Order: sequence, then structure tokens, then C-alpha cells
Amino acid sequence: MLIEPETWFTLYSLAQLGAIHERVTLTTRQLGNFMGVSQQTASRRVAHCAESGYISRTLTANGMGVELTEQGRNELLQILGGLETALAQTGNEILIRGKVVDGLGEGAYYVDAYSSRFRSALGFAPFSGTLNVKVADEESQRAVSRMKHTPPLVVTGFTREGRTFGDVICYRVRVNDKIEGAVVIAQRTHHSQDILEVIAPVNLRKKLGLGVDEALVLRVVPLHLVT
Repeated sequence: MLIEPETWFTLYSLAQLGAIHERVTLTTRQLGNFMGVSQQTASRRVAHCAESGYISRTLTANGMGVELTEQGRNELLQILGGLETALAQTGNEILIRGKVVDGLGEGAYYVDAYSSRFRSALGFAPFSGTLNVKVADEESQRAVSRMKHTPPLVVTGFTREGRTFGDVICYRVRVNDKIEGAVVIAQRTHHSQDILEVIAPVNLRKKLGLGVDEALVLRVVPLHLVT
């Protein structure tokens, strides 16, 4: 869900003033003039952004030092991804470049738990385990955002022996243009936002000869192109 317009516009304005890459010093009057609002409104919006964790703010003798946090930058990247998706011509491909990283050792357990549901949703029985991919660069991060704005497959959660397993969002991909698979995003995950988990009907590491830190490409397959 996107944040409210006045909040993202405040983040956008601060980014234009340089606060997306470093801490900048300015006053709420200067920010208000830049945004075309009153000093009081600018002050209220900055306070809201700070309370929500979108910016870090310190008071200085000359005003305030402000810098977008990772959470704030991610909100702008989400909006950027939405705009890129809306502006992109039909058929534009989404390519995510990354490298193989070691996982937390929990993938096999969860893949096995959801196995029958993945089979029903994706049409294949997944190998017991996930391939963990660290997104390579900002261009690929934007591609991930674009992917998340495409229609997903949703594997519904369930309860087993008193334990709740939440919904899992799936996006079909081709790994190195060779093997069909899916990026899976659980409701609860211990991974950082730049790590993607990929499942496939085979052991991707062995089938493609992938070692740790080896580069690979995920090509997103829109649902309407799935055969």
C-alpha cells in the first residue's frame, strides 16, 4: 500500500534537496517555500515523516539536519517502480540481476510445508529448498519493484498443529533463461529486502552449476504469458 500523498511528496521534496544521499541542513521555512506550503505545514509533515521512520532528523543551530532513512528511500523506490510500470510499454521485460548467497537453512522446511500448494498454484512440485539471490544494483532493485506491481500468484496460508503459516506471494521467473521457477515472498521473512528466494522443480545450484557469489539473471514472466 502506498503512503499518503502529502507524505511521499515531502520525501520527494527532501530527496530533490539532496537528503536522499546525505544529511542536509535546512529550515522548515525553506522546505515550505520549496513545497509551496506554509512553514507550519512543512513542520507538521517533517515531524510525521520522522515519527514514521522515513527520515532521521536532528536539530541544529541553523535549522535541522535531515536525511532519508532506508525505509524512506524504499517508499520512493516503490513509487518509482509503480510509475515505471505504468509508463512502460506493454511487453517491456523485467530483468533482475543478482548473485547467489547462502541462506538461513530454513528454506527446505517451508518449501516442504507449502509443497502441495505450490504445486497447485505454479504447476510444479518444488525442490526442497530455495535459492537465495542478492539483488545486484539499483537498476535491479527498481526491477524488483516493477515485478511487485505485476499481478502475483497468491498461495493461501493455513494452520497445522496449532502453527499458522501465512500467505505467500509468487512471481514466475526464468532463471538464466533456462529453468522455470518462482520468486516467493512470505508474509514473515527474516531476509533483508535485497534478498529474493527462488523455488524451482530442480536444485538450481546443481542444475546450473551456481556457486556462492555467482551472477545470475531472473526474467519475470507475466501471468498472461504463462503457458
